[in-house]
Amino acid sequence: MTRLAGRFRGMPESKLLGRLPDGRSRAAAGHELAALVACAAQGVEDRGLLSAAPEWRRLPFEGPFVVGDQIGVAGHDLAAACARAEREVGGGEVVIVWAPPGVGRGRVGIGVVLESVLRGAEELGRVL
Repeated sequence: MTRLAGRFRGMPESKLLGRLPDGRSRAAAGHELAALVACAAQGVEDRGLLSAAPEWRRLPFEGPFVVGDQIGVAGHDLAAACARAEREVGGGEVVIVWAPPGVGRGRVGIGVVLESVLRGAEELGRVL
């Protein structure tokens, strides 16, 4: 996430607004990844909610120049939430979290969420 955030921070406006093969701008694609990562962090943080999924917070699009920062901050939030969850659950147990929209339904193992986030980051990195 840190490298991807840095790539976005270093892009000129023309490149940020340039289109990817799927028609989205690079900024829009980066924002979608940042939103996924933010929801993944929320799903880990709210893992204690047992009766219903959390009310997912929306990551606002604040313009193309902040997308790199959004990716970086959301990535750090996810890493911190995962570290806290691991400490609380202890070694050897699977951490069960809420799957963010688009990843799954309900509660899943944290690995499912992290694989989805990493896959999204790798795919975006390849098309930049």
